[in-house]
Amino acid sequence: MFNRHVFFPSLVIVCSAIVLFLVGQFAEPRFQDASVDAKFFPAVVAIFQILICIALLVQHKMKTANNEAPSEKDQEPMISRMAIFGAVFLVAYVILISITGYLIASLIAFTAYLIYFKVKKPLYYGVAWTFVFCVYYLFGEVFYISLPQGIFY
Repeated sequence: MFNRHVFFPSLVIVCSAIVLFLVGQFAEPRFQDASVDAKFFPAVVAIFQILICIALLVQHKMKTANNEAPSEKDQEPMISRMAIFGAVFLVAYVILISITGYLIASLIAFTAYLIYFKVKKPLYYGVAWTFVFCVYYLFGEVFYISLPQGIFY
């Protein structure tokens, strides 16, 4: 049976390698003032994903080298409830961002995430909202890369 600590990081490494190959096909940005081209951010994200997944694989290898391998019935299920929640959350975020745009969708998504996990500290909400506004400003005003506006704009 597949071990989820090996299967999913390996899958992400393969997908990220494919993205790195395909990202070279992106067209140049339409703005002459753009400080980075369209392939910069996807390439950076893909490289970070590969590095993080390699670290996860090494960590799993070191952990299993120190301990006995768990029996078949002691292994964790391939897909957990938290993984299903994460997938549903991301799909809902993508749908929301296409309807309302980055700014509103991200504010709603961050808030919903914190409410779902019953976070009561207002500081966390403030940090989340500040992060959303900073990313919006950074992409729009510094890098001249437009974020999704949604169908209403």
